[in-house]
Amino acid sequence: MLKAVAAEHPETPLNPIRGATHHLFQRGDGIVKIARGTYQLARFAEADVSTEDTEARTAAEDVTSEAADAERPSAGMLTEQDFYASFAEWLEENDEVTVASALGGSSLGGKWGTPDVIGVLRPRAQDIFKFEPQIVTAEIKATPAQPVVAFGQAVAYCLFSHKSYIVVPRTTTSGDMNRLTSLCSIHGVGLVVFTLDRELPDYAVVVLPAVANPDMFYVNTMLDRLKASEPRLLNPLF
Repeated sequence: MLKAVAAEHPETPLNPIRGATHHLFQRGDGIVKIARGTYQLARFAEADVSTEDTEARTAAEDVTSEAADAERPSAGMLTEQDFYASFAEWLEENDEVTVASALGGSSLGGKWGTPDVIGVLRPRAQDIFKFEPQIVTAEIKATPAQPVVAFGQAVAYCLFSHKSYIVVPRTTTSGDMNRLTSLCSIHGVGLVVFTLDRELPDYAVVVLPAVANPDMFYVNTMLDRLKASEPRLLNPLF
């Protein structure tokens, strides 16, 4: 942008142009920041988000449909939504988070998806050392045929979370489980297995997640979307 304006107006010094473009990017109502150092006219950004939402929903529906046709859980047509609340409770009970909540669906929009469960670990009043809050996310799959999908989504959540979990059924094949275990160990993603039983899922850790440093741009982007789509969750979590 700076070079383009300077080429059109060579009589103008670079510093005033730089200051004007910086002010435009920061203050312009019709301009939004979509990535580090990347800006876009708002009307095009909104169209892109709408397209991403449609693509994400279509892809999720296709994957879910294919997996469901290939293998249905035997415990009364259980779905991953049946385990959102219990895994949120498990995170709280194991002191992984201070508070957690089910999210799921496509409420955050975008190609990078929405975590099934999101939680925050905050320092307590009695804690001597006050640490920065940590965001914890989880991707849950109730069909053993979806380990690759789960891994890709959980890794994507590392953009905006300090810890990310994959939660898969114990009926996942040994070959897929071995690959998942290795991939999670390499990339610092947590791996949890559970029983396809709504009342007694019996969650167990296979790989502990590593604490990552999320990109603050994507953290704030996620929080903006959370505020817009699920404002009731923002205050309890943050």
